[in-house]
Amino acid sequence: MMLPTGTRVLSDPATGRGTLITPGGQVWRLNPAAALATAALAAGGTAQDAEQALIRAWPAVPLESLQADLDALVGRLQDAGVMAR
Repeated sequence: MMLPTGTRVLSDPATGRGTLITPGGQVWRLNPAAALATAALAAGGTAQDAEQALIRAWPAVPLESLQADLDALVGRLQDAGVMAR
């Protein structure tokens, strides 16, 4: 489950917020967690890689919460046709 080739994720180092730009020109504004997860996916990583990145960034957040957030993000990207199911 990866993002299409050519997908770019830009992040603001000061805030952690990001922007996802698809090869088709869709633009998504991302909160810091979504920016980190989509950066991992855009780099060719798996959902597991994205989850591990979130765990490293927010170790105090319960795993179930991080997983639910990641599942919701992936679901939205899939529903919008940005990511294959």
